[in-house]
Amino acid sequence: MTVSKKNIRDRLIDETIREIGKNGPGQISLRRIAAACGVTHATAYKHFENKQDLIATCKKRISKRVQAYTLRSARRAQEPCVGMCKAYLHYMTQHPQFYSLFHSSVGTAESGAVKTDFRKTYAAQYEIMQDFLCRCGIPEAERPALIRLIDVLLNGLIAILLSHTLGYDGKDITELVDLFVFDALRLRPSRPA
Repeated sequence: MTVSKKNIRDRLIDETIREIGKNGPGQISLRRIAAACGVTHATAYKHFENKQDLIATCKKRISKRVQAYTLRSARRAQEPCVGMCKAYLHYMTQHPQFYSLFHSSVGTAESGAVKTDFRKTYAAQYEIMQDFLCRCGIPEAERPALIRLIDVLLNGLIAILLSHTLGYDGKDITELVDLFVFDALRLRPSRPA
């Protein structure tokens, strides 16, 4: 029985994601991943130019999972923007290796964290944030900078939580999103979503 090229490619991606989840992004071995998939490392190179290409592909797939998770949470929340941000914090604190992957240079040709155009990559999330800030009375010209600030505060909070610099003894860690992001910026909509 022959295995399709797409199936091998998907298996390599899935195994890499498992490896990242288990050991973090810095410990990826293309030989080990290929062996776990029952193929040679030469076969892996038929599907991916190099390890960075494989990891970049995995980042995209993980990003889609995170986006789907946060959007589901936004749809269920009384306040979609807050629900989305809380879901992101929850996901990343439950999957710290994925957070590390998104905020490192592993799998990229550039140094430092991956730079993305938030507006394009996360269009649905961007619209939810735009709507929220509009309902908070924030002028349109100020919204892009405030969205970036919310992103920085949220990711900074996650980084602090993952480094164990800040301990939290409450019942729901996502309460910190209210405290350190929305309350700190005094963002409360004047009308419901």
